[in-house]
Amino acid sequence: MNVECIALPLANRLAQEYQQGYASALQFFAYHPYQAESYRRRLEWLRGRSCAHRQQLAEGLYTYNQKIGNHPEALSKIEQLSLPETYVVIGGQQAGVLTGPLYTIHKAVHLIQTAKRLSEELGVTVVPVFWIAGEDHDIDEIDHVYWLADRETRLHKQRMETGKKGRLSASSLKLESEAVERFLSQFFHAQVETDETAAIRELLTSTASSSENVAEWFARLMARLFGKHGLILVESSEPFVRELEGPVFQKVIDNNEQISGLLLKAADRIATNGYPLQLQVEEHQANLFLYEGQDRLLLERHGDRFMNRRASYSREELRELAMENPERFSANVVTRGLMQEHLFPTLAFIGGPGEVAYWAYYREVFELLGMQMPVVLPRMSITLLEGAQKRLLEGFGLTVEDVLTRFGKWKEEWLAQEEPHPLQGQFSEVRKAIAEIYRPLVEEVIRLDGGLRNLAEKNAELLSTQVNFLEERLVRSLQQQEDVAHMRIKRIEAALLPEGGLQERKLCFFPFANKYGLDLVDRLVEAPFVHDGTHQIFTI
Repeated sequence: MNVECIALPLANRLAQEYQQGYASALQFFAYHPYQAESYRRRLEWLRGRSCAHRQQLAEGLYTYNQKIGNHPEALSKIEQLSLPETYVVIGGQQAGVLTGPLYTIHKAVHLIQTAKRLSEELGVTVVPVFWIAGEDHDIDEIDHVYWLADRETRLHKQRMETGKKGRLSASSLKLESEAVERFLSQFFHAQVETDETAAIRELLTSTASSSENVAEWFARLMARLFGKHGLILVESSEPFVRELEGPVFQKVIDNNEQISGLLLKAADRIATNGYPLQLQVEEHQANLFLYEGQDRLLLERHGDRFMNRRASYSREELRELAMENPERFSANVVTRGLMQEHLFPTLAFIGGPGEVAYWAYYREVFELLGMQMPVVLPRMSITLLEGAQKRLLEGFGLTVEDVLTRFGKWKEEWLAQEEPHPLQGQFSEVRKAIAEIYRPLVEEVIRLDGGLRNLAEKNAELLSTQVNFLEERLVRSLQQQEDVAHMRIKRIEAALLPEGGLQERKLCFFPFANKYGLDLVDRLVEAPFVHDGTHQIFTI
């Protein structure tokens, strides 16, 4: 087996205790994520609700997935979704350049594996859906990649020029062919040419040349990587998505004060239970964005008016706009989950630690709008362990768990063991012995022939110098060995704990694919991962 599981503490305490099943954290959610009964209960709840727009949703998904070149297997899953007894597991991510950090890949793997597992356990069809947050306008978070070159100890960061202006979202940010060409040229120049490089270059260049914007490039890459495993892709700015979301936009406008009040009460309960507040909530937040031209601007509520930096609307004006032009609206971190719940018959939402902490605020908001929060399943966390790193670890008697949980302390202990070289005392004794044995001889030579004083003294000095020379060479040799050891330690840290964080939060997938092939995705999808909240070590 090439998978090992370890218990790894999370930085976010609420997400950590939710994952561990603490009642203090579970109270903010509708279901326990690791109990089979939760999924059976959620299924029964979904069966009691109609999904009147299911056919329209499936048609929109089919058209979009055809457009981005998704695999026939994914299109088949969409056809299944048009049937009443089909449900989804859903999760998503920003549209990062070259798919962004590794956790994007890991989330897709988790979605696919969970859909398959739930289909078998519940006896119904469950399909995986990846929600591309193409409307996010934090372009600085998605326009770069990190990688680690072989035998190096520092991360490389490469940013793609986007020509970003104003508050453009990723789905509105045009791909400039020259900028993409420069970016990919620099990227491949920094990679070692392998048998896999040509295939990687073809994939990246062909998908980029077929894409109009950053979000579409991301979608085409994900389709090529995961489509054959049935992953359905949906991008949040697609017109059919906005049209279907229209009724929820109207409900959010109508119940805006109540939503803010529930969020504030949830924040108070979270703080009262001793958890840090992950989400900043304020009474005037409208929890929606509105497009003014191409700019996606945050709405705020002041009295009975809703405004952004350019315009002001009455509630009735905004509601009418949501009815007639839902494409002008966009969900924020709070209302995105409501949109997904409305659109899809969702058994489970898969999210990272930060997302889990966000969702702790939402349970009562779902209920206010006549919905129910789905099972919130913590995203599987994975570290890829290469053979080179495995050998380095074995050389120091370390495990991946040691690196991820106590590497700082181990390094301190390792450095503290560095002592003067083991023969220092013997060299000192030899010098002393030479002086004790040879000095009387020198003095006797001088007594018999004073003209030999300089020669005798120099001869004694040469003997001592030769001993010193040998000791210096030994010290230099040992220092070189120590330098190699220091370098190996830095390589371990850069590969498994880059900049002090988990590998999956920094490193990009494609340098790994360049070494091990695009079928690394297939190996991950087929790997025997355990979905119990433990951290997974996958040996490549």
